[in-house]
Amino acid sequence: MNEVNFNEIEAMQQKQHEEIQKDIIQKQNIGVIGIPHTGLFHWQTMMALLSIRMPQNTIVKYHFVGSCLVYDAREKIIEFAMNENADWIFFLDSDMVPPHDTLVKLVDLNVPISTGMAFKRTPPFQPCFYTKVSVDKEFKPKLESPIEFPDKGIIECQGFGMACALIRREVFEKVKKPYFFPFPNIGEDLSFCLRARQAGFKMYCDLSIDCGHVSSMPIQKDHFKEAYKQYKQNNTGTPLFVEG
Repeated sequence: MNEVNFNEIEAMQQKQHEEIQKDIIQKQNIGVIGIPHTGLFHWQTMMALLSIRMPQNTIVKYHFVGSCLVYDAREKIIEFAMNENADWIFFLDSDMVPPHDTLVKLVDLNVPISTGMAFKRTPPFQPCFYTKVSVDKEFKPKLESPIEFPDKGIIECQGFGMACALIRREVFEKVKKPYFFPFPNIGEDLSFCLRARQAGFKMYCDLSIDCGHVSSMPIQKDHFKEAYKQYKQNNTGTPLFVEG
């Protein structure tokens, strides 16, 4: 009667386990949460990161890049993400407070470029997402923010700040480097949006994602709506939020 060789059985089981784990990893998506910063990181942003829901079947990696040049930090985040074979990159600024379901919603939206809502920190707290973006010959931008919009739904944008934005790998495979180097008179975020639009990509905002922008308190949609309500009571004529 042959004796059982437990060493051979354990080796076979270990090999099977490794093959299963390898297969699982190959089927998983990879995402990168990239956070550019200048050395400061608000505690409310960290608390939001700790509670943010992760997409299923996805390996999520964090990459924090400190630099006095925001566009340089974003370029380094993209370089890291591409080297990690990431399927998407989620940019979050170090003073933003995203809802816990932000990342899941943007991933499930399944478009090349998407964002949640963000608002400026000072009155009248206008939106940082724009339905129209145009640039004249001298590179002076004209930006139009939506004044009235529903509480839910998806709208197409022509540009937005990168405070809370998800961009898929295919975009960086088509848009030429440098992705974020700012054009004259334009920030790195809108400069990227112009390049992406020129490459044929559309971008969208999920109106159900209301990201707080940390000031003395997190600035959100309700602050903007109250400012707009007060404006309508005291003004007529020209729409409120046309920049440029």
